[in-house]
Amino acid sequence: MQLKSFQYMLAIAENPTLSKAAEVMYISQPALSQQIKAIENEVGARLFVRKGHSMALTPAGEAFLLCARRILQAYTAMEHEISILNRAEQNTIRMGISPFYSQHYLPKILPDFLTAHSQIKIDIIEDISLNLERKLLDGELDFCMLPLYPKNDLLEYETLFHEEILIALPRSHPLNKHYSESSAALGNYPTLDLALLKNEPFIGLKKIQKFSALGLRLCEEAGFSPNTICETLNWETVHMMIASGLGVGFVPKILIGSIQDEKICPCYYRLPSNVYRVYALVQRPGAVQSREMSLLTESLRKSFVELQSQFPQSRQKTPE
Repeated sequence: MQLKSFQYMLAIAENPTLSKAAEVMYISQPALSQQIKAIENEVGARLFVRKGHSMALTPAGEAFLLCARRILQAYTAMEHEISILNRAEQNTIRMGISPFYSQHYLPKILPDFLTAHSQIKIDIIEDISLNLERKLLDGELDFCMLPLYPKNDLLEYETLFHEEILIALPRSHPLNKHYSESSAALGNYPTLDLALLKNEPFIGLKKIQKFSALGLRLCEEAGFSPNTICETLNWETVHMMIASGLGVGFVPKILIGSIQDEKICPCYYRLPSNVYRVYALVQRPGAVQSREMSLLTESLRKSFVELQSQFPQSRQKTPE
């Protein structure tokens, strides 16, 4: 039996009429009817009964359809894995990552790796986390580097790094009255009760981004819903908006030092229970890894261990 036979069965089961199924498969309705008769003759059982303008599965048809789905899924998975191996012959790895992390972390990690493995090429695909997870599931990526929470149950996540999240206030904010620049310069940021900001305007990331859920949860645990007056896709924009005096907001620690002008640089505070966001290596379950991809992922693990040592942690608080 040819692969097309299973595709014909699936098209009829998923479309309301035989004519629509034929349209989806780019053949005529009589030709599709002939294909179904041929399949029924081959398996020795009736698979469909006509009900008005639609087709209903018989018990034998239900069993056939279940197997057809499995066969087509296995075939698609095989195509993905062969595609990975073919690219491996070209030494190309497709890596998904958000633009922010691509900008701030990859320059610290990739140069040494690519110098040591000059035959390997990396295709970096930048997008928001939800889109990257979809591309990974569709076989358009080999792996991703993404925030761990919230998880997609169809993917496997391996923790790489805990990134500290701080709250930033405009320099002119009255709560900065006793802010110690010398202590902050040494990484000793004061602690701030988030409840003190319940009446403040917030600058944040768009709800489609993973961090927005954590930011909202932190505020709700402090007893209020944030008055978010401006949303963006970019951490740097959040940071600059805070520096301009537009509002307060959460920022990842790696952004500290990116605003050189001391007159507008925000003041940074830790939350009473230190907050860290978990960053992960994300792959499809059971995916075949080429030698080149194994070398890269192992290098990433080691590099993030070294980066983590620069950011000692105490208590961690992450969204479940």
